[in-house]
Amino acid sequence: MSAAPDTEGRWPDFLVIGAGRAGTTSLHRYLSQHPDVFLPATKAPSYWYATARQARTDLPSSFVRSRQAYRSLFRDARPGQRCGDVSPVYLAAMDVPPRVIDDAPSVRVVALLRHPVDRVYARWVARRRDGLEPTRTFEELVARELREPVFREDAHATYLASGIVAPVLARWFELVPPDRRLVLWYEDFARDTAACMREVCRFLGVRDDVDLGTARSHNASGGRIRHPVVRSLWAASFPVRQAVRPLIPAAWRDAAFRTVTRDVVRMPLAADTRARLTEAYTPEIHALEALTGRDLSTWLATTDPRRGRPA
Repeated sequence: MSAAPDTEGRWPDFLVIGAGRAGTTSLHRYLSQHPDVFLPATKAPSYWYATARQARTDLPSSFVRSRQAYRSLFRDARPGQRCGDVSPVYLAAMDVPPRVIDDAPSVRVVALLRHPVDRVYARWVARRRDGLEPTRTFEELVARELREPVFREDAHATYLASGIVAPVLARWFELVPPDRRLVLWYEDFARDTAACMREVCRFLGVRDDVDLGTARSHNASGGRIRHPVVRSLWAASFPVRQAVRPLIPAAWRDAAFRTVTRDVVRMPLAADTRARLTEAYTPEIHALEALTGRDLSTWLATTDPRRGRPA
């Protein structure tokens, strides 16, 4: 049953906690098409991360730090709608789960998981494409970051550390009972998106026969924009795009992104780099197996199996 709204707003009924670069943008867009689901217009308000970091000046402007501002995001939900928050940072910091449960003890939680090597590489590719990452090669970045411990209590806005989610997921599992948590896998999501979304809808207690537009993926990493002028203009326009983002309908933003990225040069990950990172993430993969009961033996392969469409 959806919580009743009040004049201040309300807490969400469910969270999609991540992981980043695992399809959460697509999941957000699909759920936003459901008439019985209410999501804030902007993905990733990230309140339960940002509220504990009031002094930080480097957080995205979309992060909401105020309780009143966050609860007001759901004020316009209709009676009976399930309200949700899709914020991948909730799977990146150990202090987030208990803070969530203190405020919203009955919340439902959805996690979408992907091979850590693929997620980390997809993040680098996307940030290079958008002009946000100065490191020219992924191998240079890996060599630099492997000099430090990979696990961090707070892995927001990191590369290799963001590949470690099992400790945070274990904390969620401790605090949220099995009937209120759902784990999805990127491989399944890419192979049969519609079936996965029906599972999500049933988990949330809403109709599972609504057309959510699952034939289209969103925010794919893609690769390097081929045309140098388009590439330069896209990278240089990032501050402007971020500033006007709340004012532009999602459909228009999607159309612009598809136009700019329709001709990209694919950037396959070097085999030796994949092997090196797979070895580094082996404890993480085993930890996820133990937590979820999923056989992840294919994740331990050092070759690059096809893992579906990018996200």
